[in-house]
Amino acid sequence: MDKNIFGQELVDQAAQFVANMNGSAIPQLGENRKKALNFLKDNGFPGPRAEEYKFTKLTKAISKKFDLSKYADVNELPQELINDIKAKHAGANVLFFVNGKYDTDNSEIVSPVEQLKIESLKDYAAANDINELFKDDSDPFAAQNNVYANDGVVAQIAKGKVVAAPVICYYISVNDGNANHGFIKNIYLANENSQADFVHFHLSFGNESTFINESKNYIVKQNANVSLYKIQEESPKAVYIGNTRVYQERDSVFSSYVFTLDGEVVRNNLHIEVDGEGCESNMYGLYLTKGKTHVDNHTTVDHRKPNCNSNELYKGVMDDQSRGVFNGKIFVQQAAQKTNAFQSNGNILLSDDAVVNTKPQLEIWADDVKCSHGCTTGQLDEEAIFYLRARGINKEKARSMILLANVAEVVEKVNLGWLKMEITDKVIERLNV
Repeated sequence: MDKNIFGQELVDQAAQFVANMNGSAIPQLGENRKKALNFLKDNGFPGPRAEEYKFTKLTKAISKKFDLSKYADVNELPQELINDIKAKHAGANVLFFVNGKYDTDNSEIVSPVEQLKIESLKDYAAANDINELFKDDSDPFAAQNNVYANDGVVAQIAKGKVVAAPVICYYISVNDGNANHGFIKNIYLANENSQADFVHFHLSFGNESTFINESKNYIVKQNANVSLYKIQEESPKAVYIGNTRVYQERDSVFSSYVFTLDGEVVRNNLHIEVDGEGCESNMYGLYLTKGKTHVDNHTTVDHRKPNCNSNELYKGVMDDQSRGVFNGKIFVQQAAQKTNAFQSNGNILLSDDAVVNTKPQLEIWADDVKCSHGCTTGQLDEEAIFYLRARGINKEKARSMILLANVAEVVEKVNLGWLKMEITDKVIERLNV
């Protein structure tokens, strides 16, 4: 008797996709591909009762919209767009990923190979064991990525080097009259005493639906310092799910900044494993939603060693019929004494139809720690609006000024000056300041 699972259509498509690969797959990924497919056959995709996806119906969002039994259509980016992006980021490393595929020809690496080495996932896998990095199939969409992903890059920061030029990645979905999809898997390896900034722009073009399932793995070795900036401006028909896994060694620093401005359904999973003393983990997020956009941020920090700090601040402003979800978990293991962990989530609802579900969580097994968490959700402060109007500022302007002041706390965390200005401009435009 067949097992009754949710998302059977997606499982069947995954099985068909594997059957269609016909030897084109990266062989070193085969073991995990098989395990991931078996996981999906046994467990299916999240249904209405799945705790981790109870507020975000991703299975429904992608079912019946995409033919995932075959490879994504190959759509090229307009050369004018490529030229504009390169001109905008002159002097930086610029990488393009189109519908889940790394665009080698149009990418441009300016940093010397002694600092930054970019190679294809296929070439890296031929010389290194990468299965250990992708063995986690506990999340069904991570397992789905393990089934499909067959392209990506490995970016390595050399030991003791600081990559002065940022590594800017453009993840672009393109459809040409048909719904399209893409799966990609990248590894970012910061060796001992190295430093680099990664800036990821997520965009989508075309009038049809797109679906991207992305997997990022960051390995931050001893005393390395890595920042990840993620700016999401997908189309109103774009479904995106990203799994970012981070592994930190002793005295390392990892900082994540996520700005979500558009999309149909966006799910960001961020999992940080702190496995060395003296580490610092920073997580900042801002989501400004409108229309029917649905944004879900799930974060986890697992403190395994003592004398570490983690800081988390996410803020959201939701308008129209949009929805926001925040679920943050902090684990402090018994060995992680002297841990300082702080978590905060604040939300403002601008309409009666906007909704947010927020759930900060702490699980602590150590007894000598400083940890706090909290969340707030409300509407605009009418007294503050009255105060500004009493000084000659019209109501709309007063409203926008209060919103900008609220979200600026997150924007100010951005350490790249040019990017802070760009994000500030986008926020001001969105808030109509």
